[in-house]
Amino acid sequence: MKILHLFANWKWTGPAEPALNTAAVQSESHEVLFVSGASKDGVEPSKIVPHAQARGVATVEGFHLSKHARVAANREDVRRLVGLLREFAPDVVHCHLDNDHRIASLAMREVPGGKLVRTAYDVTGLSSGFRTRRVARRRLDGLIVTLETGRAATLEHYGGSERTVSISGRPRPMVLVETGIDLARFDASRFDRDAAREELGLQPEHVAVGIVARVQPHRRFEIVLDAVEQLAAIHPHFRLVVAGRGTHIERLLLKPVVERGLGGSVITPGYLEGDAYPRMLAAMDASLFLVPGSDGTCRALREQMAMGLPPLVTTRPPLPEIVEEGLAGLVVDETTDGLVRGVSRLVSEPALRKRLGEGAATAARERFDTRAQAGKVLGFYETLLD
Repeated sequence: MKILHLFANWKWTGPAEPALNTAAVQSESHEVLFVSGASKDGVEPSKIVPHAQARGVATVEGFHLSKHARVAANREDVRRLVGLLREFAPDVVHCHLDNDHRIASLAMREVPGGKLVRTAYDVTGLSSGFRTRRVARRRLDGLIVTLETGRAATLEHYGGSERTVSISGRPRPMVLVETGIDLARFDASRFDRDAAREELGLQPEHVAVGIVARVQPHRRFEIVLDAVEQLAAIHPHFRLVVAGRGTHIERLLLKPVVERGLGGSVITPGYLEGDAYPRMLAAMDASLFLVPGSDGTCRALREQMAMGLPPLVTTRPPLPEIVEEGLAGLVVDETTDGLVRGVSRLVSEPALRKRLGEGAATAARERFDTRAQAGKVLGFYETLLD
């Protein structure tokens, strides 16, 4: 099978990793091309291409594929894509974002053959906006949603059934395929936990709760710090570890930590790449996840669960869908009091941490395997082609 993946971004962000992981597994037994975008000025190099090369996935450069539609750039991309479709002749063109779907729908009018598949990663499923509806009417042969909430929202917007979505009154196949992660990479047994804790300055008596997130206003760091103030007084051995970066990190996190006198309770290792990231997770005792970011599938949460960290999440969708309350983690209100109660339980009840951590790791093995996910996607392709 020949498969062409289109990803309208040049940054290693949002669903870039899940999309590339799917392509990497598929490339082991099929002919796969992964085409991603370029920076607007063309000066900054792609952040995606090096990851694709490291995974052995063939790439084609020279496309704009901007995240947001730009008239001149899109026209040029349509022309280039028409040429690539004629040369490569893919059986499936798999689109992952709005603008690549828009470009592919236009190019595929010029070149017969092949099926256009779209993955909708967000909790809202396939957008119900006018532009998306118009693109879907133009071309959509099959839809993949990654969340049950996404499927429900799509059906609410468009109508259909459990296995179809109605586009202009015509049913198109739809399937739910939960996002996978690299379980081999996120395996706690690969790391020396004591050494990892020592790197972060954690003592044996400390209970470390980790947050992995880009530090942005909508991530609710204000209520996290309010909770840390209370928790530090109740549990002197509690430590919060925030791994991430962001243009607002000084204002939202670093400066308030100093002003509130929380420097002894909050550790900020920054943005971690490669094995430094799962090694940091290996040092944690639990995780905290409040608000989904640009990747609606909440990949960081799934990675933490795979590492055996009991997660504390809020009621914001789709978090309760990912974390089964009482079995694979705790679900609390998105308030300071909710965080304090939940973290207090995890800090003071080691048996609870152990049970929920084991439940989280089991859920990850059963539901988040990239290879199983890629196999389901291939099965969907085959159904469309048949």
